[in-house]
Amino acid sequence: RSGRTLPGGDGAPYITALVFARGLLKPLMTRIYFPGEPANETDPLLAALTDAERAALTAVPAGDGGYRFDIHLQGEHQTTFLAL
Repeated sequence: RSGRTLPGGDGAPYITALVFARGLLKPLMTRIYFPGEPANETDPLLAALTDAERAALTAVPAGDGGYRFDIHLQGEHQTTFLAL
């Protein structure tokens, strides 16, 4: 996949993650959004994605009070990567 283009404007809080791996010529960039954040509803990037792509960018609550975010390079649950 070529990745998504980042729209302008402010939006929900997120963490930017870069993935470096053997076999990748360039790093892959993604964002990690937080569940239950009210600003997720109006975030320009999230609004431009499908439900599956949106879900792939949203962390899930972990049992220890933190969050879990798994990165999948391919397959059914592939993480949504953004164009650099």
